[in-house]
Amino acid sequence: MVNRLIHSNSPYLLQHAHNPVDWYPWGEEAFEKAKKEDKPIFLSIGYASCHWCHVMAHESFENEQVAEILNRHFVSIKVDREERPDVDTIYMNAVVALTGHGGWPLSVFLTPEGKPFFGGTYYPLVPRYRIPGFLDVLHAIQEAWTNKRQQIEEATDQIYQALQLQYQTRNQRRPFDAADLDSVTNLILQTYDWTYGGWGKAPKFPHPITLEFLVRRYAKNPHLTKVGELIEHALLKMAQGGMYDLLEGGFCRYSTDQRWMIPHFEKMLYDNAQLGLVYLYAMFCTKNVYFKSVVEKILEFLVQYLRDPDGLFYSSMDADSEGEEGKYYTFTLDELRNSLTAEEYEYFSNSHHLAPLESNPQQMVFQPIERNDLGENSAMRDEVYAKLRQLRTTKVRPNIDDKCILSWNALTLRFLAEASKYLPSKHLLDLATSLALAIKQWYVKDDVLFRIKRGDVVSTPALLEDYASTINGLLSLYEVTGDAEWFGLSKKLASQMVEKFADPQGGFFDVSREHDHLILSPKELQDTSTPSANALAYQALLKLTSFEGTLLEFLDKSTPFIQSLTENALRYPLSFSSWLILIDTILSEPKEVVLIGSQQELSPFVRVLWSDLRFDYVCCHADLPIPPNAPAILRDRTKIDQKPTAYICTLGVCKNPTTDYQEFDKMLREE
Repeated sequence: MVNRLIHSNSPYLLQHAHNPVDWYPWGEEAFEKAKKEDKPIFLSIGYASCHWCHVMAHESFENEQVAEILNRHFVSIKVDREERPDVDTIYMNAVVALTGHGGWPLSVFLTPEGKPFFGGTYYPLVPRYRIPGFLDVLHAIQEAWTNKRQQIEEATDQIYQALQLQYQTRNQRRPFDAADLDSVTNLILQTYDWTYGGWGKAPKFPHPITLEFLVRRYAKNPHLTKVGELIEHALLKMAQGGMYDLLEGGFCRYSTDQRWMIPHFEKMLYDNAQLGLVYLYAMFCTKNVYFKSVVEKILEFLVQYLRDPDGLFYSSMDADSEGEEGKYYTFTLDELRNSLTAEEYEYFSNSHHLAPLESNPQQMVFQPIERNDLGENSAMRDEVYAKLRQLRTTKVRPNIDDKCILSWNALTLRFLAEASKYLPSKHLLDLATSLALAIKQWYVKDDVLFRIKRGDVVSTPALLEDYASTINGLLSLYEVTGDAEWFGLSKKLASQMVEKFADPQGGFFDVSREHDHLILSPKELQDTSTPSANALAYQALLKLTSFEGTLLEFLDKSTPFIQSLTENALRYPLSFSSWLILIDTILSEPKEVVLIGSQQELSPFVRVLWSDLRFDYVCCHADLPIPPNAPAILRDRTKIDQKPTAYICTLGVCKNPTTDYQEFDKMLREE
C-alpha cells in the first residue's frame, strides 16, 4: 500500500509513503478536496531526523484505526518543514499562540481555506504524559466540526488576526547607539548560566548567533573581559558536554538537561556550520588552542558524513538507529569493558562522566571531566577513542537525510570560506570553492533560484533565507579568492532578492509570489535555530553596498526599518542576536581594504590582513587590469611604482596607500 507521498523527493515525506493514512503533499489538490467535501484539514509537519516525528508516525500514522478516522473525516497533509519553512513558520506561530509552546511533529487542524483553529505537537495514540491521546483529539475535532462550526469559525478568526499582527511592521522607531550595545551585552551576561554554561534550563540550546555577537563584541573591545570569560566558559562547557561527539566530531542539536549531559542526538548541518564559525572566531579572540581542535573535528564530520558526491552537504544525521534514539552514539558498560584493556577502562571511567539514557539506562553517554586534548594522557585518550570509533563500526549507523538545502549549504560555505581565511589551507579553500561551484551549478537556473537538491533533482523555489545566506557565503568566498565571478553572482542574486521579496513597508517577506496556498505572507524577524532571514538580507546588502561604495544610500533607506526592531532586540537579545550583529556593524562604520597586485605579490599583505579578526572590513584584491564585474571600490585603483599596493578607506575616504606590508600591518592596528 502506498499513498501520494511516494512521488515526493523529500526523505521525510517518503518515510510516510507507505502509511495507511491517505496523505496529500502541500498543494492545490488537497485544499480543493477539503473545500469540495467540506472537511477539516489535518496538517502534520516534521522532518526526517526528528525523533518524536518517528514516534508519532509509528504509534498513530501506521495505525489502521487512526488512518480510518483521518481518511473518512479529514484531508491529511504532510509537510517537510525543511522544504517549506514558510508553511512551518505560519502554523508554528499559530500553535504557540494557542498553547504557549511549539515543537515537532507539529499537528494542526485547519479550515479548508488553510486557517488554523486547533493544534499541538506530539500526541500519543492514547493519553500519556498528561497529553491527550490522538484518537480522542480526532474524535473531538470531528464532533466540533459537525456540531460546533460557529465556535470553530470564531476561534479561526481570532487566531488569524493574531497571526496578522505578528507580521505587521512596527511604526515605533528607536535610534540605536553604542550605549545600547553595552546595555544589551550586560543583559546577556546577567542571564547567562555561569555554573553549567548557556542560557536557560532544559532543554538547553547552543545559541550560536548570540555567541557570534559576543565574539564580535569581544574581538573589537578586548577590555570587556567578562564577555571573554563567558565565551570561553560557554564553548568549553558545550565541547565537554554530551552534545559534542568526541569520536567523530560534530554537535548534536540540543541538550535535554541543564548540564549539557544528555543530548538529543540528531546532528544538523546548520548547527555545525554556525558553531564551527563561532569556535573558529573564538579561537582567535580567546587564544584557546582547544577550540581549533573542535573546528577541525566539525570539519572532519561534515566532510566524512554529510558531503555529497557533487560537493554539497546533506541536511542531517538521524537521532535514531535500530529503533532507539542515541543507540549508535552510546555504549553499555559491558561494551566498554570488552573493548578496552583494564588500564584503558580505568583511565576512561576516571576521566569521563558516564550518564545513562532515560529511555534506555543501559546505554551510556560519556563526556570528559576536564578538557583532555593535551597533557600526559593524550596518547591513552587517543587509543581509547580509536577503539571506541572501531566499536561504533559494529553498530547500525543512523540514516542521513540526503536532501541538500541551499540556505544550510550557504551557511556552510561561509564557515568554510572564513576558515580558509583564518586557518590558511588549500584543502579548506578547495572545499569552499567546490561548494560554491556546486551551488551555482545546481541551484542557479537563469532567473530562478531553487532551495532543494536531492540526487539529481532540484525543487522548491528559493526562500528569502536561501538568497540572503547564499549572498553572504559568496561574499566571504570572494574576499578570500578575489575571484570576481563570486562577487558578480552575489550582486545578481541581491538584485533578484530585492525584486522578489522586498516589502514596500520595510523589510522582506520570507516567501516570494512563487509560493502558493499561504494564508498570509510571513516575515519572520526573530532568530530561530538559524538567523533571521531578514537580518541576513540586511547584512548581505550592507556588505554588498560597502563593496559598491553605496553604503550611505543603503543606510538611509534601511535604518528606519532596523530602528523599528531596536526595542525588541534590546529586550530579547537571544531572539534578535542577528540584528544586534547588524547594528554593531553599522555603528562600527565598515571599512574597505583594497589590495592591488598578483596573488604572489600580495601574499604577505594577505597574511597580515587575516592574522586577526576583521569584522568591520570588506576586503578585496585583484591584479591589473581590474575585471569588469569587480566591486566599484576596486575601480581606478593602481599600483604605486609597479609594486603591490594596499588601500585602507572608510566610506570612500582613503588613507595614503602603501607598498610596504609592514606599514600596512601598522595601519590596520591603528584603525
